[in-house]
Amino acid sequence: MSLTVELVSPEEIVYTGEAEMVVARTTDGEIAFQPGHVPFLGVLVPSEVRVYTTEGAKTTIAVERGFVEVSHDNVALLSDTATVS
Repeated sequence: MSLTVELVSPEEIVYTGEAEMVVARTTDGEIAFQPGHVPFLGVLVPSEVRVYTTEGAKTTIAVERGFVEVSHDNVALLSDTATVS
């Protein structure tokens, strides 16, 4: 089982893929999402989101501010600006 991850900025879809875990920092602190996570809505703070893919790789995405929503094994990250490294 995996998560579907999508990171969207105002200009484009910055990242899309499958992941085993996503770690993001919100105004309430750092939180990790794995398949089966309860629905969640949070405010992102400037930080790096870490996406651990189903292939065993780690993708790091620098985000400014925005939102993260988790629902039905889908993680949607909405950010003003984002850079994938």
